[in-house]
Amino acid sequence: MGCKKVDFDNCVGSVNILLDDRVVLQGQIIRDNNDDHDRKTEVIHPKIDVFVENDNEFITLELTCDAMIIRDNAELEIINPTLYEEGNRVRINVSQIAAIGPSNGCPEDTEEEEETCVK
Repeated sequence: MGCKKVDFDNCVGSVNILLDDRVVLQGQIIRDNNDDHDRKTEVIHPKIDVFVENDNEFITLELTCDAMIIRDNAELEIINPTLYEEGNRVRINVSQIAAIGPSNGCPEDTEEEEETCVK
């Protein structure tokens, strides 16, 4: 079935995105505001009578955590050396997304909270 880029238009807040290769990205989806009519230059749109299905739709995510991977023992681990860091903006091919859902914060944030509660 697959998802389309418009499926993510109503996402608010931070999300977890699981990719096909078990990479987990957490962050805020950035909306594209690149409408052709908003540009100040004249755009010429040639007419082409060929239908091409484009499976290369992308969303942009501003990361709130470093990129992580799900290991074979089901543990979530920050990728080392760093693939993408907190604050980076990455474009994700929608066809590579296996699952998407709300974020509950970075794993190191929850570990720090547990340590302060124990003391």
